Amino acid sequence: MKRPVDINDLLGSKGEKTSNSVLKPPIFLSKKRRTEAATLQEPSLGSKATSEDVKRLSWRKNGSESAKELVGAEKSGVKSQPREMERKSRRRFQFDWKPEDDTTLGFAPLVSSKASKLLKTAQESTEDVYMGKHWAQKPLQDMTDRDWRILREDFHIETKGGTIRHPLRNWNETGLIPEDLAGIIQHELKYQEPTPIQRITIPNAVSGRDFLGVAATGSGKTLAFLIPSLCQLSNMPPLNDITKLDGPAILILVPTRELAQQIESEAQKVLQHWSRPTSVTSIVGGHSIEEISYSLQGGCDILVATPGRLIDCLESHMLILNNVTTLVLDEADRMIDLGFEDQVTTILSRAETKRKRQTMMFTATMSSSIERIANGYLNQPAHVRVGSPNTKAQIKQVIDYVPSEEQRFKMLTKDILSRFRAPIMIFINYKRTADWLVTKFASETRFKVTTLHGSKSQEQREHSLSLLRSGKADIMIATDVAGRGIDIPNVSLVVNYQMSKTFENYIHRIGRTGRAGKSGNSITFLSDDDDVKTVEELCKYVKATDGEKINEIKSSVRQKFNVGQNHMKPILF
Repeated sequence: MKRPVDINDLLGSKGEKTSNSVLKPPIFLSKKRRTEAATLQEPSLGSKATSEDVKRLSWRKNGSESAKELVGAEKSGVKSQPREMERKSRRRFQFDWKPEDDTTLGFAPLVSSKASKLLKTAQESTEDVYMGKHWAQKPLQDMTDRDWRILREDFHIETKGGTIRHPLRNWNETGLIPEDLAGIIQHELKYQEPTPIQRITIPNAVSGRDFLGVAATGSGKTLAFLIPSLCQLSNMPPLNDITKLDGPAILILVPTRELAQQIESEAQKVLQHWSRPTSVTSIVGGHSIEEISYSLQGGCDILVATPGRLIDCLESHMLILNNVTTLVLDEADRMIDLGFEDQVTTILSRAETKRKRQTMMFTATMSSSIERIANGYLNQPAHVRVGSPNTKAQIKQVIDYVPSEEQRFKMLTKDILSRFRAPIMIFINYKRTADWLVTKFASETRFKVTTLHGSKSQEQREHSLSLLRSGKADIMIATDVAGRGIDIPNVSLVVNYQMSKTFENYIHRIGRTGRAGKSGNSITFLSDDDDVKTVEELCKYVKATDGEKINEIKSSVRQKFNVGQNHMKPILF
């Protein structure tokens, strides 16, 4: 590139000044125009070149305008096209690089354009954008394996046994439950969401697969096996004069009469709103043969029975089991504990039919007897466990050593009972203790008390339960007869006035409180007669279920039974 023209040459002088001449202001040319002027400069111009000459030479190549035209246009005030183009080009910044030097090539942002838009609109949280929505907010078709895994973890559902269907998210979504039944559950029974045991049982049992479920009392097992049973009935024709003689299609075995009547009552709540004509009957001890015969004369779709009474009816030829398509064993561990194992196996063998039979077992604890029955009568069942000993406790447990029964009564009446609302349950081991406590409460307190034990007739038992449920009684004093299968809503406190003989019964006793997602309280009094091994197992359980550090093992217990250090916070009653 040539050196630009000297400014003095362009001005026409070497800087000489005279008093008679007026020095014209300098014209500053752009780099482009200086370059063109130097390229097009002719020798004839010499050092006398004027600004007009420069303009003429600068634009000669374009051939658009002559020097005179340019000067004339300037005088007339008309903008020339080259100058307009010059101004536009000045405003544009020209990058002088190669395309391969562009650092944005192959750029892959961490946040996608879709996610960026979502973040800008603020319709979803940042967590939702990166991690995805919670499983409860997603459509069913968008659920991933990770979502199902989180759902199981949320409800502490453990499964094994081959292919297990996903849990229910709600009553209507999968279409497994007929619309009329789902409507009854939600609108008549007011159950808005399934419980954990219902979530996993219904989709796996409704298909007819055998099922073994382990869940605590009060977890909603009754509806968990009733709904699949009713779904099976919805595909069958109603009973007629011939089919009613073949026996029930659904047979439910339970250990106690109270549990049988509770299941019958729960089933009737559904059936009274169901369009399909369906009948349910219970067979329990305490009812005469004439009463049972009368209740069975029209046949039944669902039969709830205790093992002993059912065998009596079978041996009396009042009933046959030729039509059982679904057999349910509820509280199976309790039936084994009560010595019903032989009777249960007899019923299972007599309920064999030509058609395929579905068998479901529910238990709170597993034992070798339960496993033996399951292996013998369940065909490749789905194994399910709901709940964990390390989950958040619903029941606050206090263990205290108070050897004197008189001292226990004073502690209850003066310091404890007044701090809890009715209903309250007090468990004892012996009928004579119940009679003594009833007398003490009647003579020394204003609490209204009722009792429930094995010496009472069926009518007396039902009356006692009715008093407590209706609020006419504040406290029920009961033996282990009331430890299982009895659902009394909103029990705020369970008192083990006498520690149960087995640890399993302790679990079921305190299970009367803290039900249906509500919190509860339990107090257990120990004496010199309690077995050391049972106390050790009790204290171990109380510590294992104390995730919130709210349970208490009194120092008197540690000193008497030497069960270890007390790391728990005291509870003030």
